[in-house]
Amino acid sequence: MLKLKLMKKSHGENKKQSPRKNLAIEVKADNSEKLKYYIALAVILFLSFLVYSPVLHNHLLAWDDNIYIKDNSLIYSINLKEIFSKNVMSNYHPITILTFAIEYHFFGLNETGYHAVNLLLHLLNVILVFYTVFYLSNKNWVALVAALLFGIHPMHVESVAWAAELKDLLYTFFFLASYLFYLRYLKEQHKKLYVFALLLFLVSLLSKAMAASLPAVLILTDYFKERKVNIRTLMEKVPFILLAIIFGIVAITAQKSSGAIQDITVLSFPKRIIFASYGFITYLWKLFFPLGLSAFYPYPIKIGEDIPPQFYVYLVLCIGLVVSVFYSIRFTKKIFFGLGFFAITIFLVLQLLPVGRAVMADRYSYIPSIGIFYLAGEGINILWGKKLKLPVVVLLSVFTLFFSVKTYARCRVWKSDMTLWNDVISQNENVPVAYYNRGIIFMDEKQNNKALSDFNRAIELDPNYVNAYNNRGIVLMNEKQNSKAVDDLSKAIELNPNLINAYINRGLIFLNENQNDKALDDFSKVILLDPNNSQAYNNRGNVFFNEKKFDNALDDFRKAITLNPNYFQAYFNCGNVFYVEKKYGQAISNYSKAIELEGNNANAYYYRGWAYYYSGDKNAACNDMRHAASLGNQNAAKVVSQICK
Repeated sequence: MLKLKLMKKSHGENKKQSPRKNLAIEVKADNSEKLKYYIALAVILFLSFLVYSPVLHNHLLAWDDNIYIKDNSLIYSINLKEIFSKNVMSNYHPITILTFAIEYHFFGLNETGYHAVNLLLHLLNVILVFYTVFYLSNKNWVALVAALLFGIHPMHVESVAWAAELKDLLYTFFFLASYLFYLRYLKEQHKKLYVFALLLFLVSLLSKAMAASLPAVLILTDYFKERKVNIRTLMEKVPFILLAIIFGIVAITAQKSSGAIQDITVLSFPKRIIFASYGFITYLWKLFFPLGLSAFYPYPIKIGEDIPPQFYVYLVLCIGLVVSVFYSIRFTKKIFFGLGFFAITIFLVLQLLPVGRAVMADRYSYIPSIGIFYLAGEGINILWGKKLKLPVVVLLSVFTLFFSVKTYARCRVWKSDMTLWNDVISQNENVPVAYYNRGIIFMDEKQNNKALSDFNRAIELDPNYVNAYNNRGIVLMNEKQNSKAVDDLSKAIELNPNLINAYINRGLIFLNENQNDKALDDFSKVILLDPNNSQAYNNRGNVFFNEKKFDNALDDFRKAITLNPNYFQAYFNCGNVFYVEKKYGQAISNYSKAIELEGNNANAYYYRGWAYYYSGDKNAACNDMRHAASLGNQNAAKVVSQICK
């Protein structure tokens, strides 16, 4: 009996666990719950990587990638002074250019490296979206749904698959990092968190000026988190607002300097409101149903046309949406916050200040989509709590599958310039820039007939398309149709009197036709517009050479070399001047420098051979002639048979 009583007592004591043991069980349960969410996040990251993996096989595009990477001398070395003092593509974003420079240091022109960095940044942004939404909602499943949709959405392909859009991924990374520190600051009130938020915001602005929307997001967040409005909370925003204003002015100045911002009088204010409404509703629609995605969305009507009545529907929808959102505040602040986040971060690219030829772009939805995906997560969470688990699983599965398949396929659209512009044309047959860019591809591939067809179509759709006239002129020049080429190049100059390439190309035609006065005028005009244009000096030197003005020719060739120390043709032309003047020693020196730069140029060996011959060095002359003959110069082969026996 005693034993039984002891056993019962022992059994009773097991029921009364110590507080320390209870705490251990709670910690273990909490860790187990966290592990579940981390595993879910890891699955989302893996799925995001999977659907975006085709980008690793994509090429660098002629569309902006060349300007940012292939032809950007700023990234050839990591020169901070240069990088932080210059605009690129009408934008001031030195952190982006610095990152390109670091990439170039490691990858050179290896295409996979640039795409791998973009994909890695996207995955890091998925993680930041998860934590951002968690801090906003305090619900892991809401955060996971938002991260999933952000990670696999087809509208984000443009930001990830286009190497030039590194700036979009970078500014998002620092924008969200800044926002996270601010959210932590709201919770913990440590000043260092505020300072980190401000510094990261600065880095985000230095990556892309679109980050300027963050101060408005912070004010919205204060409202959402029910912070009291007082002097302290208002003063917190002042440094953020000042930075946003400064970088906003810098961005507008950079855009204006290159003519990227249209004259706002081209579009009346009512038209800009209609187009902004059109863009706002279309962005929302495509986030739910990403159909008909394109790398280029033209304005739905031509700029000078009257707006058809049906387009006013978008304005009505916007007004109705605003009224509904404000009405929803009576029940919850979540809808106001989610759509407010979207509206604030999309506002700057709604073309109220017209930039470029497109009314919208997929990449502009990258950060704004977070507000909508947050609402989607909250919606899924509500349905789950109402015991609608099966419909939730089915709905989420359908959207996950649909988005994943679309994203995987869309990554392949961005594989090359040809696949990209073919896709744009398949979506809309009336996009001039698509035909223009495809025409450039055909021109580079020497498919002149196809190039002419595309340039013709671009000009048909836009009779004032300056660059299309210029490039069609180049194709016609290559086809020996010089009269037609001059007409097109002259039209391009008429439309843009500062178009340097058109003057150079027209000048070359005049030079080849011995119309020296006209050629001289064109090359001199280029030098007036761009005093550092080495090609113009070299070409004008050729005009002077043809007119036997050798001193003038030599001055221009030497100026070209000063501007471009690796200019083969300028050294070769200097050699020609000295050769004609029978200054063979100087001719040999210049031909030798030209050969250093282009070791397989038969003409350089051939003329250096004659310079050696007339200077009395027959052995050196024969060596050069034999080398020129081996490189395909038939005249050199005849000389060898005559004088090198």
